[in-house]
Amino acid sequence: MEAEIEFVARALYTAEDNAQVWEREPDVVKDEFRLYAQVALELLAEHRKQKTLGTETCIFPYAA
Repeated sequence: MEAEIEFVARALYTAEDNAQVWEREPDVVKDEFRLYAQVALELLAEHRKQKTLGTETCIFPYAA
C-alpha cells in the first residue's frame, strides 16, 4: 500500500501547475501529498466496494 500511496502522491504533485521536481521537495510537502493520496485511495476503495455491493446478478435461462 505504501508504494501505491507514493505513486499517487507523485501523480498528484505532478498535476499541480507549479510542480517542481519531487525529489527536491521538502518532506513537509511530500507528506502533504502522501496524505492526499492516502485519502484518494481510501475513497476509491470505498467507491469500488459500494459499486460491488450495488450490483445484482441476473441469471437468464439458456434456450437454444
